[in-house]
Amino acid sequence: MSIVTPVFNGAEYLDELINSVLRQDYPHIEHIIIDDGSTDDGATVTILQRYPHLRWWSSAHKGQFATLNEGLAAARGSVVSVISADDKYVTPSAFSTVVRYWQLHPDYGCVYGRTLSIDEKGNPLPFLPVMSAGPFSRLVIRHQQNIAHCSLFVAKVLLVEQNIWFDGSFQYISDWDWIIRLSMAARFGYVDQCLSHYRVHPAQTSQRLNREIYNREHRRIALQYKNSPVVYFLLFWRRRLSTALGILRKQGPRAFGRAIVEWLNQTRGRG
Repeated sequence: MSIVTPVFNGAEYLDELINSVLRQDYPHIEHIIIDDGSTDDGATVTILQRYPHLRWWSSAHKGQFATLNEGLAAARGSVVSVISADDKYVTPSAFSTVVRYWQLHPDYGCVYGRTLSIDEKGNPLPFLPVMSAGPFSRLVIRHQQNIAHCSLFVAKVLLVEQNIWFDGSFQYISDWDWIIRLSMAARFGYVDQCLSHYRVHPAQTSQRLNREIYNREHRRIALQYKNSPVVYFLLFWRRRLSTALGILRKQGPRAFGRAIVEWLNQTRGRG
């Protein structure tokens, strides 16, 4: 199994990620980390140098999706997974759970599980609608970005034979486009277990994105895969309303109102 991580100025949480891979009870793991031209005075490289088991190198800065393709092409494992430097895997049995499932279902091209959102200190954010519990049909995958790539494991032969790599023309959501194309090419298996933690913090790309570009990329996905606005709207609000009810119960009506307003703005922007 090969784990691929691109990192650009990502020293703050990198140790946590590396150790979440080290603490797995599955023994056959290759962890590739590519320093994508970090400009943090060597902080990222210093961390990488502390872990002799890593397969890592530095390159000129070219962005996360091009860097991911570089790492995936170099991966030696028959199964690959990609994860950002600020996220981490659930320990100790995320990988062994996936392998056991795959042994029972060898005809699947991909296997995925649930993802838990956490804050910068590692505390759970149970009401943030990042990735819902599956399983998801191809229709849902096409209309909603429900599967986190850090909880997705892919047969490398599928990438190579079907030529399914990240599309570098996307700035933000190439991972969703990648997952859609994977779902069109192979069967997906679902493990009803949390496999990874997705960290939400002020410095991450998704918190500093250009909303205009982000919405334009969503519209591009909708056109490219002939998505239905009605299906998107129904799926979007089914997911958000379930989350909003949890916010209302735990955080009160003001937080509930803020969530609804934010999601209304999102649906307008992607129309």
